[in-house]
Amino acid sequence: MNTNPDRVTLTLFYVGSFVVYYLVTMLITLFPNYSVLRNDGLLVPVLCLFEFAVIYPLYRFYCQRRNDLPLGELRIRQTLLFILVLFVLMAAQTQFLQPEGWLVEQAQQGRNSMLILLLTAVLLAPVFEEVLFRGFLLQAFLLWAPRSRFACMLLTSLLFAVMHTQYVHWETLLALTLFSLLLCYARLRSNSLALPIFLHTLNNLIALLPAWFFS
Repeated sequence: MNTNPDRVTLTLFYVGSFVVYYLVTMLITLFPNYSVLRNDGLLVPVLCLFEFAVIYPLYRFYCQRRNDLPLGELRIRQTLLFILVLFVLMAAQTQFLQPEGWLVEQAQQGRNSMLILLLTAVLLAPVFEEVLFRGFLLQAFLLWAPRSRFACMLLTSLLFAVMHTQYVHWETLLALTLFSLLLCYARLRSNSLALPIFLHTLNNLIALLPAWFFS
């Protein structure tokens, strides 16, 4: 069991990682070519590159010292069950989601711009977002409230939703919260990050591939 000083130290690391992630998100707006990146549809891909470059090394540093957030492996039956739940959730979302302006603008930039977004959203974003949210943040909440798992999952999911500032419709924020709850449960059920990373990758691929194909 973690002693109180251990919990404080770990919490500072988890929260510090989140603060660094937030600062990277904000600092990119100060880039001299920020407007050019936005107009060319490269803002989100570049942001993903910077966030991955910061968060993933922190995860490697963490894993060299602790073994409570392993990458782990996928188990076939468990993975198939979660894929089924993900498909049901995505199908339900089609009944109420509204088109998001930034994604429409991204598609208008052409297939090359959409391809770059697709690659970064599928290969990079699921890794650093799962490490940060279902890894560090969820773990921080669980350190202080281990018997309130759903509350910890919900707080993590709400933060996950509101940090996606490119989305403006409340329906999308609700969908992100539900999606995160599924990922949180996958992390706890599998006791690793491999399953939520895989589900996140699959979700992004299914969501963005049609937009790239028809751009």
